[in-house]
Amino acid sequence: MAQGQKLRDYEMMVYIAQRFEKKPEEIDAMKDKRQPVVSSISANTDQFIRLHIEMDFRRLERMYFKQEQIRELKRHANIYQKLISLQQLERLETTTNNCISSMLKRLFEAGYGQELKRRGLVQEYQTTVPVILHSSV
Repeated sequence: MAQGQKLRDYEMMVYIAQRFEKKPEEIDAMKDKRQPVVSSISANTDQFIRLHIEMDFRRLERMYFKQEQIRELKRHANIYQKLISLQQLERLETTTNNCISSMLKRLFEAGYGQELKRRGLVQEYQTTVPVILHSSV
């Protein structure tokens, strides 16, 4: 692999890691904004819910960064440790995808499908019932 490509790959990994690491700060900032609201929750129920949902969006964004990071790691696993690394990354990827699915389901069920689409967190939002394909055994 050319030296320039290795540098670009490394820079991409650093960029993904930086974006991933920044999300907890954003989540903490949302918690700080939420704290004064919690003290008078009955008067601020709507604002509390909005801030809580906003934290969920940030957590979902962080999980997408983790997913991106896993893809890059799988692409660049070194040959000698590739099998072990890929097995570990597959487990991590499964866990990450399950977290993303769970968060998406919760946000969709709460009525935030259009907001997910607007933020680019889902490709397509449809309000119709999905078609279930049956396979013949």
